[in-house]
Amino acid sequence: MKRQSCMSCLSEKLAPIIDFGEQPWCNDFLTKENIGLEKEYPLQLVCCEDCELLQLSYVVPKETMFYDHQYLSGMTSTLGRHFLELATENKEQFSLQKNDLIVDIGGNDGFQLMQYQHIGLKNVVNVESAKNICAFSEKKGVKTVNAFFNEKTARQYFTEQSARIINASGVFFHLEELHSVIEGIKYMLASDGVFTIQFMYAGAMIENNNFDTVYHEHLCYYTLKNVIDLLAPYGLEVFDAYYTSIHSGSIIAKVCHSGSKLNEKTKRYHETLQNDQKYNMDSYKEFFAKVESYKDRLHSLLTSLKDDGKVIYAYGAPAKGNTLLNYCGLTSKIVDKAVEINKLKVGFYMPQSHIPIVLESPEDLPDYYLLLSHNFESEILSKNKDILKKGVKFIIPFPEIKIIGMP
Repeated sequence: MKRQSCMSCLSEKLAPIIDFGEQPWCNDFLTKENIGLEKEYPLQLVCCEDCELLQLSYVVPKETMFYDHQYLSGMTSTLGRHFLELATENKEQFSLQKNDLIVDIGGNDGFQLMQYQHIGLKNVVNVESAKNICAFSEKKGVKTVNAFFNEKTARQYFTEQSARIINASGVFFHLEELHSVIEGIKYMLASDGVFTIQFMYAGAMIENNNFDTVYHEHLCYYTLKNVIDLLAPYGLEVFDAYYTSIHSGSIIAKVCHSGSKLNEKTKRYHETLQNDQKYNMDSYKEFFAKVESYKDRLHSLLTSLKDDGKVIYAYGAPAKGNTLLNYCGLTSKIVDKAVEINKLKVGFYMPQSHIPIVLESPEDLPDYYLLLSHNFESEILSKNKDILKKGVKFIIPFPEIKIIGMP
């Protein structure tokens, strides 16, 4: 569905920023029989001339992307540590008690809510749209509602002002029914409750050059100002915000009712908002004008290595990896396979590039790994010290292309 108006302010003034071409939605991993049959959609960024929200020009229906998928949040220790730190911070900052209701919107396999349980906060509910992923959440002892979160879901499963904490981690930019979701949050949020949003930051995308975060599941790319402007008409205000390096650069924003006693802006909120001002339509145009040359550099490097007889695998098969591979024209003729620890993806093929996904094995090593899961670079390189010693090299795609190996 082509977008006719801004997701936030509903303005019809949408300026084109960049066109990544026709691409499949990023989690459409293929069986062998479906290779070449994947649907492709426009992947284009536009920016609202009125509120400067960066967003996709075309929306793939949520039912296509989120009823069933293979992503599991509990695959990395880095994310586990991050979730535990945030849960602990929220418990202390807001004096949470053991019976306080904590709800996670799009909570995936329950990994974030498990961290709240770990620190003694057991009254947790995960609202997750993918039925296959709900099974993982429930198996971990997390109460789970299989539904898309919106105002109707909020009123059906929760009472008014019942939630002390509502989390939206890596999901707030996925929301096709964005305004209905906010209405549901406003309805559920206790008078002294906090809505905690974790969103990949448009400013970090510019600073880290990681344009691979652009894909169909990510409908919009927020600055802090964008979030403030979006929530204001609903009587919800950001009172605390700060930058975190998770997912290659994110903002954690904490939101309350406008009349809440919590609504006192923190020092780090003011500092984050001040830094936020430099990210706008002009900076987006300047950044994406440089992306075309990156595409050529990465393709040339890998084809040169391939011509020299080197074997190249992808390390990880994350959703965003498909944007990088497909935009840069990297197919199974250049990258032989992708290795994964997530068994839900093993045996499938990456959409459009048709690179097969196999289980990671120390017995099957390439000359080079293209690190698609680059947001966990430190964890992955630390884990793979032994194969680095054997001469395997890692190609890190962002913020600049570099090759890491043992001397």
